[in-house]
Amino acid sequence: MSKPSPSDHPSRSRRLAPLLLLASAAFVPARAHAQVEPALNAELGGPQIVSANLGIRVPAGPESWRGYGRGFVFQVQPGVAGASLNVGWMPFAFAAQGTQAIGVGIKGRLLRTWGSPWGADPDRTYAGLEAAAVIGVKASVGVLWKIGSGSGRTTVVTWGVGIGF
Repeated sequence: MSKPSPSDHPSRSRRLAPLLLLASAAFVPARAHAQVEPALNAELGGPQIVSANLGIRVPAGPESWRGYGRGFVFQVQPGVAGASLNVGWMPFAFAAQGTQAIGVGIKGRLLRTWGSPWGADPDRTYAGLEAAAVIGVKASVGVLWKIGSGSGRTTVVTWGVGIGF
C-alpha cells in the first residue's frame, strides 16, 4: 500500500476557502456588489511600525443608508514588523476627493509579528479588536491577545496614525 501524496489530500485551508467565500457572499446584498469600494491607507504605528491597509468596504443596510458609507471592511495589512488580516464594521464613513474624510469603525484583527515590532514580541500571533476614527487623518487603538503558548507578552496595545488614499 503506497503512502498518499500531499496532492491527494488538499490542505484544510484550500478546502475551507470556497466555503468561506460562499458564506461571506451570503451576507452581501446583491445590489451591493456593484458598490464595493477600495479601503486603502498608509499607517505609522505599533506593533507593525509602517504598514499599508489594502482592502475593500462592502455597503450594508437599507438603500437609504448607503450614502453614509455604512458597511463591512475586509483588509490585509502588510507592514515592516508584521502583517494582519482585518474584518470590521463601519457604521458611517464619508469620502471626499477619493479618500475617506470622516468615519468610525471597529475591526477584529489577526496579527503575525516578525523583526522588531513596537510593543510586541517577534514571531508571535495575536488576535483582538481595534477601533478607529477618521477626521482627515485616521487614528486607531486596540488590544490584542497572544494566541498559543510560549513566553512573552500576552497582551499588546495597538495604535496607529494614517492617511487614506
